[in-house]
Amino acid sequence: MPDLSDFVTTEEAARMLKFHVEHVRRLLREGDLQGAKMGTAWLVLKKSVEEYIKETEGMNKHDPRRAKHGDSNN
Repeated sequence: MPDLSDFVTTEEAARMLKFHVEHVRRLLREGDLQGAKMGTAWLVLKKSVEEYIKETEGMNKHDPRRAKHGDSNN
């Protein structure tokens, strides 16, 4: 079992990223954030959120570079 102190909920990740919780879930499904699915709920790796923030710093929220998969609908 993973150390749960390394994870945040999708709601906490959404607050950190200033995104809607559904967008965080999409980022998890697409592999742009790392996490673990426990039943029907996702836990998001804190380090993944911090890295995403660092990598996208200064980018407009619609910048296509934000998505690793080239999806410009972010």
